[in-house]
This record gives sequence, structure tokens and C-alpha cells, in this order.
Amino acid sequence: MPLTLSPEQLERISKAESFQELSLIRQELLDAAPLRDLTRAGELAPYTIVVNLIHDNIIRQSILLSVNELAKRGVGTPPVPFAFLSFGSGGRYEQALISDQDNGLVYQLPDHLDAAGREKVHSYFHLLGATIVQGLEEAGYPPCQGNVTCVSQKWRGSVEQWIERLETWATHPIWENARYLLLASDARVLWGESAIFQPVLDRFRQMLTNNAFLMSRLVSNTLHYRVPLGLFGRILPEVNGRFRGSVNLKYGIYLPIVNCIRHYALFNGIFCSSSLERLALLREKGIWEKSFCDDVEYHFRQLLGLRLVAPLHWEDGQYASNSYIKLGELSADTTTMARTAMKLAIRLQRMTAKLPSVFRG
Repeated sequence: MPLTLSPEQLERISKAESFQELSLIRQELLDAAPLRDLTRAGELAPYTIVVNLIHDNIIRQSILLSVNELAKRGVGTPPVPFAFLSFGSGGRYEQALISDQDNGLVYQLPDHLDAAGREKVHSYFHLLGATIVQGLEEAGYPPCQGNVTCVSQKWRGSVEQWIERLETWATHPIWENARYLLLASDARVLWGESAIFQPVLDRFRQMLTNNAFLMSRLVSNTLHYRVPLGLFGRILPEVNGRFRGSVNLKYGIYLPIVNCIRHYALFNGIFCSSSLERLALLREKGIWEKSFCDDVEYHFRQLLGLRLVAPLHWEDGQYASNSYIKLGELSADTTTMARTAMKLAIRLQRMTAKLPSVFRG
């Protein structure tokens, strides 16, 4: 796998005329075979950039194909400006080789529209959302199991509907609503005009500012992830089932660090979606010591590379396997790095647990 996409590869994606064709291109470009001889996470880390570049371009072309599909069916073209939102690892620009869908739609409603006109716009984007989700599934991106896709009314709507939705979640931050807010904090406009989503982001920032109660609920929502590291630094693999002898890299190491970086960023008024960008601003603002930021960044980049290893360990194409790595197939250096990253994740969780009291103080 090269470290970038050639103009020819980009043109091939942009000229794809079906979701099936995009699926074939995705499989070819994201073929893990060339990575097989790279056993150290550090050797794999640079490839995460091109992996996300591939995903972005295929998803953008899928949106265009969906718009064209509705036009061919006589539904028409988008009646108002809209933007396609990517959440989760896609929003953070941290997708692995195999990725599911976490997405949404936001659009502008002109003030002059009457009730019938507004309903017509809502209906169009309902159809577009369904077409996008189905098309992306055909292209190789299974829908999110938590139904965080633009076919769901919860993740699709006008600017006004999005603001109202966020306010409802913030007013009643039960576990599920807090989860939704955290997903929204990772939102990235992948297609369309970023300005469309800006009023939603502005309101989101206002809701979080000086809101100690809401911040504490967001923190408590993510600290339940258990890092699989026992006494004396012993890594604790799965002991039963299909993933016996392996470690859940996603939930055991990667997401705990992602969540802690996110919380510190939100607590300090940093609202970019990329973990590395958040970390850079934590360093720049002096919120964390430079040496500590450098340590977190080093291990986080290593983990992004390590996430590319999982498909090589299972070769079954299943999304669930994408989260697990087999300890027995890791090099000694990579195993040591993973253990150190786990210790770092535990340290970050302990630091983050104290954030609400610091915020109130």
C-alpha cells in the first residue's frame, strides 16, 4: 500500500458509476496484503493517513451517486443546501481498514417555506438518507449497530432541528443522550458546505461552556471502559470464545485514550474533531505538559497503526474482528508498546475522572 493516492486512483473513484464498483475499488485500495511484512506498529502508522483518504473519497462518491440515483428516479435534486456529517472514527479521521457507518445529514430551510414546502424538503432528505445508507452498505460499509446513520430521523434534519435535538440531549443527559452528545462532538463535514453545520456547532459550544453538570455526565459516560492490564503490567487477553488469546484494541486501549483527550479538549473550549488536533491544542495552550503530550501523541499514533493489524490476524472480513489483535502474533516491540499504551490509558482515565471537580473548583 503506497503512502498516498495517485491522481489515477482518485480519478478512478470519482468516475465510479455504481456502489458495486466502489466496493471493488475499496477492496483493492485497502488490500491489507502489502502490510503483512510490517510487524511493528510504528511501521504501520504512516498508512493510516492514506486509509482515511481512501474512505473519505469513496464515501463522497457514494453521496454523489445517491443524489444522482434520486434524480434518475424522478425524485429531483437537493431542494436546499445540505452537508453530510461523519461521526465516530470517521469524524476524527481515524478509521481502520474495515469501517462501519456513523453519519448524519444537516440542511438549511429557507424562512419563506410554508408547512407543505418544509415537509417536501424533509421527505427528500429522508429518501436521500436511505439511499446513502444502502449505497454505502453495498460499497462495503455496514450500518452502525447503534443506528447512527442518516436514514434515522435522530441523525438527520434541518439546522433548527439539530439545535433543538442537542438542547434536548443536554437538558436530559441520561446515558444515551450523553452518548449522542459525545458523538456530535466528533462531527466532521465530509461533503457539502461546512457553514451549514456551523450554527449547530456554535450552539453546542454554548451549551458546554461553564456547564459542570453536563460535563460530569459526559465524563461518567466513558470511564467504564476497562483497560485489560493486570497486576505487574500483565496484559489480560480474552479467555473464552472466538477471540480467546486476543485483546480488544478498540475498547481496551484506543477508545479510552480517545475519550480522555476529547474530555480534556471539551473542558478547555477545544472543539476540533481530530484527536491529534485536540492533542496539539492541549499542548499549545499549556493544558498538558509538552513532554506528556509528546508521549500521548507517540503512543496514539502507534495505536492507529496497530489498528491496521487486526484484519491480518483474522482475514474473515467481519467488522467485529476489526477490534481485536492476537497477542501471539505481535512482535516483542509492539507488545511492549501496547503494554505502555495501556498504562498511559489508565493514567489518563484517572486524570479525567477528576475533571468535574476541577471544573467546579
